This record gives sequence, structure tokens and C-alpha cells, in this order.
Amino acid sequence: MQIYIEYVIVDNMAVNLVLIYATFLSLRRKFEKIRAFSAAAAGTAFAVVMPLFELKALFLAKIVLALVMTAVMMKHKDVKSYLKCLAFFLLYTFLTGGICVAILGANENFIALKNPNGYTPAVVALAAAACLFIAKKVVGYITLARREKKYTADVKLVVGGEQVECKGYWDSGNRLFYKGILPVVVSGADFVKKIPNLDKAEKVDGIKLSTVTGTRTISGFIADKLLVCEDGGEREFDNVIIGIGERDFKGFSLLLNCDL
Repeated sequence: MQIYIEYVIVDNMAVNLVLIYATFLSLRRKFEKIRAFSAAAAGTAFAVVMPLFELKALFLAKIVLALVMTAVMMKHKDVKSYLKCLAFFLLYTFLTGGICVAILGANENFIALKNPNGYTPAVVALAAAACLFIAKKVVGYITLARREKKYTADVKLVVGGEQVECKGYWDSGNRLFYKGILPVVVSGADFVKKIPNLDKAEKVDGIKLSTVTGTRTISGFIADKLLVCEDGGEREFDNVIIGIGERDFKGFSLLLNCDL
């Protein structure tokens, strides 16, 4: 089989850079161009000489290559940082390869234009794009998980003598006050339906809610108690005003006010 060295270099350099960029993205690190290109070049150099390796030696060489590329692509402050980088890099490497195999396996003639190595550039591009898409989803999930861990808390809401448990989110952007004095906690629209004895609670009207779309008023009620579980203990707030929101919240039920 005839192999054109320029295709090997271009294909591998491009794919390596995509994998490295996806790794940076997932770790939320600033992209280091010199290190990234150096790591990608190391992977490309290996691809050029890869046909010279036997199968058993090739497997070991690929493992060593992944370790080297991980060490080169970014600075690592400790072993944990290095291992996280290695894990993401291997994840995206296997994902990209798997997507390529899946596409070509589904239809060998998926795209007629092939380079002299027998690879399909468009399929590799699709796999790389899918890899970046997954990387962005991973970043979104990690960001949400970190935010929830840092700002969410277990909450117990007491209304009419009965208690209901839920998740609360401390929102520094919640500057909602009733009559400009009393801080307001906002409840998700669906969560209100789960509160027992709500009909016994004192009702509150005219809570002004200001958003980017304008100012409007919402109704609410006064809870007997609001208990926030933090640091192994409970913070108790009496007679808390709960505004009834117009939509549900994702991952929590109450939007807590930092001025409680």
C-alpha cells in the first residue's frame, strides 16, 4: 500500500490538536499554543514511523506516547492534575476513534472522497466535531456540578406546622425585597404544589420582581420557618416571605436570598 507522508502529517496534526483542545476545554484551562502544538507534533512524528512497529510494540508505544503528550501539552501542578489531563485526553482519543469506526462501519461509502491512505477526511472531521461537542457538554456538566456543590444547600420549609424538604440555591443576584425591607425567597412554580398546608399560610401580594424584561408583581406567602442545613448544622429563619415564581428551577426548588 502506498502511503503519502503529507496526508499522514496533516491528518494527525489536525486530529491531535482537536483532542488536545478538547482536553484543555474540559479542564477549563487556558489554551497554551506552544505546548499544544509541541504535543501534537510529537503525536504526528509517531504516526509517521508507526508502520515500522510490530503489533505488540505498537500498543506499548501508543501508551508511552499518550503519557508523553499529556506531560507536554500543559503544565501540571501535581500528579492529580496530570492524571485528570491524561484521563480526558484518552477519553477523547477513544471517542474520536470510535465515532470514525461507527460511521465507516455503518456505510463504507459514506463519503466518496478519500485520501491516498484510505481514510475519509470528512468522516474524521465529523468525529472531531462530535468530540468538541461532547467536550463542551462535559464542561457544562462540570460547571453545573461545581456550582451546585458550592451554592446549594438542603432546606426544610415549615408551613402550617408541617415540614417539606428541598434543595435551595444561594443566589447573590437575588435582590428581591418585600416593601424594600424584607428579603424574599423565590419558589419554583411546581414546588409550591408540594407544600402541605399552604392554604393555612398568610398570603402576600405585590412582591415586585425586576428582570431584564421589565418589572412585574408576583404573589407569595409567609412560611413559619426556613431551616438551611450547612456545615453540619442548621440556620433557622422565622417568618420568611416566599415569592411564588413563574417557572421551575433546574437542580433546586428555592432561590435563597443572601440577605436573610
